[in-house]
Amino acid sequence: MTYRQTDYARQALLALILGAAINLPALGQEPVRLEAGMVFTTSVTVAPGVYRLPADSLGAIRVQGEGIVVDFNGAVLDGAAADATPDQFAGYGIVIDRSSHVTIKNAVVRGYKVGLIAYDTPHLKIDGGDFSYNYRQRLKSTIEREHLDDWMSYHLNDHDEWLGYGAAIYLNRCDRPTIRAVTVTGGQNGVMLTDVNHGLLEDNAITFNSGIGIGMYRSSYNAVLHNRLDWNVRGYSHGVYYRGQDSAAILVYEQSTHNTFAYNSATHSGDGFFLWAGQTTMDDGSGGSNDNLLVGNDFSFAPTNCIEVTFSRNTILGNRLEGCWHGIWGGYSFDTAIAGNTFIDNDEHIAIEHGQDIAITDNTFAGGKLGIYTWARDSQPADWGYAQHRDTRSRDYTIHRNRFAGVAEPLRILKTEPVSETENRIVAEADEAAPGLPEALPDWPASLPRGRRYMMVDAWGPYDFRSPVLWPRYPRDGVRQVFDIHGPAGAWRIAQTSGVDSVSARSGSVPDSIVVWRTDGPVVDLRIDLEYVGETVTDRFGVVTPAGTPYVYPYRHFHAAIDWTVDFFAYDDATEPRSRPEAFRALIAGTPAFTDHPTDLGYQWYGSPGHDLPANHFATVSTGTFAVPPGRYVLDLTSDDGVRVWLDGTLIHDDWTYHPPKLERIPLTLSGRHELRIEHFEIDGYATLVATLEQAAP
Repeated sequence: MTYRQTDYARQALLALILGAAINLPALGQEPVRLEAGMVFTTSVTVAPGVYRLPADSLGAIRVQGEGIVVDFNGAVLDGAAADATPDQFAGYGIVIDRSSHVTIKNAVVRGYKVGLIAYDTPHLKIDGGDFSYNYRQRLKSTIEREHLDDWMSYHLNDHDEWLGYGAAIYLNRCDRPTIRAVTVTGGQNGVMLTDVNHGLLEDNAITFNSGIGIGMYRSSYNAVLHNRLDWNVRGYSHGVYYRGQDSAAILVYEQSTHNTFAYNSATHSGDGFFLWAGQTTMDDGSGGSNDNLLVGNDFSFAPTNCIEVTFSRNTILGNRLEGCWHGIWGGYSFDTAIAGNTFIDNDEHIAIEHGQDIAITDNTFAGGKLGIYTWARDSQPADWGYAQHRDTRSRDYTIHRNRFAGVAEPLRILKTEPVSETENRIVAEADEAAPGLPEALPDWPASLPRGRRYMMVDAWGPYDFRSPVLWPRYPRDGVRQVFDIHGPAGAWRIAQTSGVDSVSARSGSVPDSIVVWRTDGPVVDLRIDLEYVGETVTDRFGVVTPAGTPYVYPYRHFHAAIDWTVDFFAYDDATEPRSRPEAFRALIAGTPAFTDHPTDLGYQWYGSPGHDLPANHFATVSTGTFAVPPGRYVLDLTSDDGVRVWLDGTLIHDDWTYHPPKLERIPLTLSGRHELRIEHFEIDGYATLVATLEQAAP
């Protein structure tokens, strides 16, 4: 349906004809109740309320025209079907197409694949509003083990490939937008820009999402100012793995130039700032994501890099870079200025391979293993376009007036010349306080801690401290487990347990920690109900429990030990698994190249699996026995390439094909002792075989 304010138009015309003094409200201010499929072509104010509006790619609500102001007045657009999980959200909430000077105010949009999407709409203004709790993947990495299914890739978006990961706000070809005072949490990606220039993103809070805070692709001359972009992260388990899986507070890709990023808090994200020149540069050496300015930001506590800038020319001034693997990773960067920054306790503060014309001046380095590290490799790949068109020597560094305090190795300069080093000061101990946070940053919330140990990522992304949580502090491979208790201020008690022998305490105040001794055995089925009473609770899906109301956090961990025997084989054209099935079966019935005995079937290969096997054309046969109590289960299986699965001799899954990493969830009803057999082959490229037995959801 289309709302065109025809009643107002008729009354205004009547007033003109009769000369009557009719008291008309301002155009666009009559509150309108929303219906799915509405198209607004003139300004309107929406009546407050919660609107359940499922949608497809056409959008629940469409806006099209020029000079339109739509004030949603706090109205909630909710596209989620009953009982749908965030990885099932679909459709677009608000769609704006081929318009100009449109203003969207005070909208609350949740439960969609994309909250708001706009094409070909210059001068778009998004003023306030909450675009939280839209699409996010269900992550498969655990505290104990990373899962490569969770890796994202943003290298291509010329055909809107980014939409596969969802977004709170997605703009394409929308020059000169303004996005101000918007909130995004509990999703995957925040604000994603493609072919967007001369925009302003200011005073937004895009935090605790599992992918990207702000992303740019072929987008230039934008200003990103004074935003809070913290805890946009995945792929991290403290003390176990720190990968980030291409999450970032700020992502700048593919020829995005002349952007300014100033006074943003962009901490506790996969990368604080992740810039890549783009495939164009990789292929022919031209261009880059050049001439971007990073000034006065806090990019601390990323599991990977506070700042990554590669194959490009940029300026990095006065930022705080603390507690990361690399403070700055700058591979193949050139004509880059790094000045006045504060580096604290990074493993490597600045690491640049094949950099050229780099000025590193007036920085403070405190703690950490390595201060400034430059180097070059002996050769470049012969078929790499960039190296064919560009000088790739490591050369022409200026390292002046820097202070190194307590840095184990201040300088490591390898295969790099010339290098000018003057007026640098090196002291053995970090005996002076490092400069504090830039004053213009957004205020850090008093309720939030700082440090990588507080990045706690589960199946739905980073924990946000707004609800109680019982968090395992170490991998769960023993009967003794330490748990941290985080959340709003309040009191906790253990209301109920199962599979527990004893606990160190049964009540206390948040924050806290306890030790749990679980019941020993081949099957771990640990259940702890933690009851909390205290401040208002907002759970991971946006559901609010008022202050003083008891809230139960159910901790569950199931693990069935499977004793695996994995035989490895090399095959050739004569024993190819698909075209020569009988020969292949004879091959795997014979003597394997080698045998492995893992307790966890979680293989991920980038090359040869070892023991002189080839990187391509190998096969595995995995057999495992286990025992479980009666119930419904799921075999979570990821394969690349072909795979077949038997349970107690019965074929239950057959995908004997050449395919990229593919996830299957195979439902099972089990009781007692069983045997699994998994046959798998790899043709070429990346290879994986991961199988985990889980309890089915109640």
